Amino acid sequence: MGMQINIGDHVSPQAGYAAIPNEYLGSMRWARTKARWIASNIQSANAFFRTLPDGRSLTDLLDDSSIWINYHATMPYYGETNRVSGKEIAISRMAFRIGRWTVLATLVHELAHADGAPGGADKQAERAVLACKLGKQSELDTGIDDPYTPFNPNISG
Repeated sequence: MGMQINIGDHVSPQAGYAAIPNEYLGSMRWARTKARWIASNIQSANAFFRTLPDGRSLTDLLDDSSIWINYHATMPYYGETNRVSGKEIAISRMAFRIGRWTVLATLVHELAHADGAPGGADKQAERAVLACKLGKQSELDTGIDDPYTPFNPNISG
């Protein structure tokens, strides 16, 4: 079964975490499918995830049916995980409105937190996005964001 998308069949214990609205389900399903493709085809993705504190691969996380992807209508950033190594992830309206590549990058970032990447000033979760080939090494090296990739070298936490 694998990681689950809340379509109204899950009540999250986190305030504000809700079912993904029908208008965004296509983007969420696409992002999950693309994340599975990345885990199967981009070697650096699983390798990077295994270096995170909990040591699970991206494949392991995507196969974990206890992880739920929820929606959050009012959060002022792209996504969040209920806690480091948590099982409840929320993707914001803002991420969905930007588009499916941002939803994918947000999902990868939040799965890194589910794998133990700390928040705050730490940049491991966003580096997971780069390891999944959703950005350019030059962005990391220079700190200059390329608006044509969903990786943002200036995002932490």
